[in-house]
Amino acid sequence: MSKRRNGGARDTAKDIILGLEPSGPGPRRPKEGIANPPSRKVRSSSSPTRKLPSSRPYPSQPTPSVKSPTQTVYVQKADNGAINELQQQLQQLQRQQSELLAAEQQARRRLQASQDALSRKLATADNAASTRDLNDLRKQFNGFESKMMMLSQEMNSMRGTVDRHSNDIMAVSSDVKSRPQVDPARIANSTQQMDMKVRELQQQLMQFKQTMEAEIADRIRVNQAQAENINRLQEYIRQQEANKNDIMQSLSRKGDMDQKKMNEESKKLNDRIQQVTTEVNRSTNERDQRIREEMNQKFNSLQMMVKSDIDGRTDGDRENKKKMEERMKAVNDALEGVKAAQQTDKAKNKERFQKINEALATLEHHLEIGDKKVDKIVNAEIQARKLHEKALLAKMQELEDRVNKYLDGLNKAIDDAKAGKENVKVPTLDTDALRREMEAIAADKNKMSMEGLLKLEEKMSRVQQGLTRDKREIQDKASDVISKDQFNKLKSQVNKLDQLMDDVEKAQEKVRDKLERQIPQDLNELSAKADNIKQQLNARIDQEEEERYLAIRELQEAYNKLLGRPGPAAAAAPDTQATASRREIDECKVAIKKLAESVTTVKNVLDRKLQEEVRKREQDVERLSVLIQR
Repeated sequence: MSKRRNGGARDTAKDIILGLEPSGPGPRRPKEGIANPPSRKVRSSSSPTRKLPSSRPYPSQPTPSVKSPTQTVYVQKADNGAINELQQQLQQLQRQQSELLAAEQQARRRLQASQDALSRKLATADNAASTRDLNDLRKQFNGFESKMMMLSQEMNSMRGTVDRHSNDIMAVSSDVKSRPQVDPARIANSTQQMDMKVRELQQQLMQFKQTMEAEIADRIRVNQAQAENINRLQEYIRQQEANKNDIMQSLSRKGDMDQKKMNEESKKLNDRIQQVTTEVNRSTNERDQRIREEMNQKFNSLQMMVKSDIDGRTDGDRENKKKMEERMKAVNDALEGVKAAQQTDKAKNKERFQKINEALATLEHHLEIGDKKVDKIVNAEIQARKLHEKALLAKMQELEDRVNKYLDGLNKAIDDAKAGKENVKVPTLDTDALRREMEAIAADKNKMSMEGLLKLEEKMSRVQQGLTRDKREIQDKASDVISKDQFNKLKSQVNKLDQLMDDVEKAQEKVRDKLERQIPQDLNELSAKADNIKQQLNARIDQEEEERYLAIRELQEAYNKLLGRPGPAAAAAPDTQATASRREIDECKVAIKKLAESVTTVKNVLDRKLQEEVRKREQDVERLSVLIQR
């Protein structure tokens, strides 16, 4: 461990990091004893107040002159013994680390020297066993180096931990030194924290010590194994040397007889070997030179090819990017144009639809006015029919009342005749007037409602039934009359009733015939009117739908022309509904939206592909550079 002068401020963390001995003066020994602060005096109101840094200023008030008792404060000083012990342990660890590093370097030098010696000795002895032992030795040496690297990493981590704890300890020590008065509880807490850190550091030191002991044991075992391998190899080499010496001695004894011949052959052989060696060296040099030149040429050509390829790809990428930007710009311009045209067409269509809606509103207004007029006319006609029906029914009621009055008078006359009264007045009835009125009612040309016809037919049936019943009663009563003159008079009146009944029956048949003919005719007319109105409404709706469809078709063709697409076939059924046209417009909007989304997707995909291609090219260039450097 290097030394430094003990001058200046002490920096333990720096000494630990740099692996130096402690510098500067040692830590000051804490003072022990009891601190007796001076007694505090009570200040008067006239004396100026002193502001404490940790208290608020109190306003000056007149206080009575009272002496406070002397207070004794016990201040517990920090114990630096643990810190000094920890620093000594750190110094000891640093010394052990330095010794281990020195031993490691020395062992490495010894191993390198032994390996070089073995390599020189094994250069002449080509044997499989020696090669295997040498490989084992190299493997062990590599394992030893890996263990040394792991040990260095553990030492670095241990050094970082020690530095961190040293910084914490120095911070705590400086905090303890900088505070003149410390709370005993806080000092106890700090001491407890320091003890915990010291215990933690001691545990780490014990773990590190165990690791170091295990590593030392492993190194001793490895060194012993390497020494055994080296001894075995040295013994094997000595045996090989001894065998070789024996063989050389036998050969020398045999060669003494023809030494001269052997020398000549040796000389020739040496010359030949020298010549062959020279030729081999020359050919080897030439081949190396040629290979070097070829490699340089290939490298230069490869470098040029790579450079040209990179330049070409860069230019191609630049052109592609430029083309893509131009295309995207053109597409954006086209989209802007389409948007502008769409906005214009939308405004035109809005104006056109507004006009169509106004026309529809006007048409609906006229239709509403026409409906009101028709309703008014129909209501007037219905009212007139009702009045006419009421008049006919009132006339029929009047006829019925006249007939009933006549029948009542006739019954009264019969009753008087039965009673024997003389000069009985027999009532008369103008059957011709009744017949004319009944014919007029039956032959009425004005149309009546079914309800009115049914009521009229019902009244006529009731009148006919009443006449039949009254005629039977009158005939029964008239048979009891004795006077012949009265009987003749009554008989003539009964005959008139027969004529009246015939007239009523004829009128009833006419009404019934009229009812049977008018109801189907009215129904047919009503159906025809409904069909006519339905056809008119369908014609108007078809015309309106055709106009809207043609307007939408023109809008679609204009939109397709703006997009550069051929328009669809103009042949379409005139009865296509407006919902289909609206659906086509919605589909067109969806197609435009999908087109914009597809353009954005294509742009993103092309950008991603360009980035991937550039990244692949950069990786290929880096790979080629690494191969060339190798």
